Amino acid sequence: MTAKTRYDVLSSDRSQFLRVAEDAAKLTIPYLIHQDDNSKTHRKLVTPWQGVGAKGVVTLASKLMLALLPPQTSFFKLQVDDTMLGEIGPEIKSELDLSFAKIERTILESIAASDDRVVVHQALKHLVVAGNALIYMGKEGLKLYPLNRYVVDRDGDGNVIEIVTKESISKKIIEELVPDLNKGEVTQYSDDDTNDCDVYTHVKVDGKRVNWHQEVYDIIIPKSQGKAPLNATPWLPLRFNTVDGEGYGRGRVEEFIGDLKSLEALSQALVEGSAAAAKVVFTVSPSSSTKPQTLSQAGNGAIIQGRPDDIGVVQVGKTADFQTAYNMVQQLERRLAEAFLILSVRQSERTTAEEVRLTQMELEQSLGCLLYTSYCTSYYRSRYQLTWSWTRQGKFRYVPTDYCTDYRTRSYRPVHKY
Repeated sequence: MTAKTRYDVLSSDRSQFLRVAEDAAKLTIPYLIHQDDNSKTHRKLVTPWQGVGAKGVVTLASKLMLALLPPQTSFFKLQVDDTMLGEIGPEIKSELDLSFAKIERTILESIAASDDRVVVHQALKHLVVAGNALIYMGKEGLKLYPLNRYVVDRDGDGNVIEIVTKESISKKIIEELVPDLNKGEVTQYSDDDTNDCDVYTHVKVDGKRVNWHQEVYDIIIPKSQGKAPLNATPWLPLRFNTVDGEGYGRGRVEEFIGDLKSLEALSQALVEGSAAAAKVVFTVSPSSSTKPQTLSQAGNGAIIQGRPDDIGVVQVGKTADFQTAYNMVQQLERRLAEAFLILSVRQSERTTAEEVRLTQMELEQSLGCLLYTSYCTSYYRSRYQLTWSWTRQGKFRYVPTDYCTDYRTRSYRPVHKY
């Protein structure tokens, strides 16, 4: 079965989650998830009447970002396994601790120089709104796939079995990658006359390994195959809230979508009502000596002849009703602020380690530490793998004696002498 066929088959299971994600995006940040994603024409996105949803998504994503990848602070620590302490002396352990600190700084500098934080922050916004996001950790950096560009299949325990992604690439690039591609096949599989074509990436789990390749027009692109150990896979299908028996996650916005819909309707009513109330219309009595033309042409502070009783102003008279709606809007905004942790941000130029710890504790109490298992474990393991490869390549020649990090066993064993 081709990747395109498999993508179409798995899309039916994703459809209900995609509809909910689109509804959630319409109330918060519309450009995150929308229909006709492959269209190159101008899209007209409807702006919500309220900005509380967008502010809540950005605030919660920023706080999660601060907890996952705190700036100027090490989010991991390399140390000797407790079972190995009896095999090495105290002098070697002190040298190892010093060398590990240098490795930690080097990894933090590499993360700061890359665009990992930008991609992770965007992925967190997708997780808050849509509840799902796919990150690919390639050699050139991280790449994000929104929910409308990938499908996933899981087993009963929630483990990933299969992933298929879809993206549009220029046909000229495909012709360079696949020089033997028949023009007739391109015409047969092309549905339109655009300059782009759909490229599918098929990822499958085979035992303890993950294999993937790319297809275009049901043909495997040469040199697109890849493989990796299952415990160090570069494909991270993330979920915000996990529901037993469902292959996709649920977002934070979906939990409070009722309040958002109510706030959207009341905000629209207040804005439109306020605009109608702000409109100034004068009425003139038919028997008045003051003509409407004279009144309309009078400037500010002008003096005209007439009686004040003959001239009136149209008033809406809905002040009490507007006050009721306004009070309800304030109550909804307070509930949403508590749900998205809007009011607990301290504005400062510097963030201390204690603030990071308190933010992590607050997220654990509010969100139940939802993302640490799925994201942090895989991302940290990838960074450990990078450290391991750098050590074997000799980039860390200040590692003492014969010990270096083994990210697979999280212990330290003799490998090379420098």
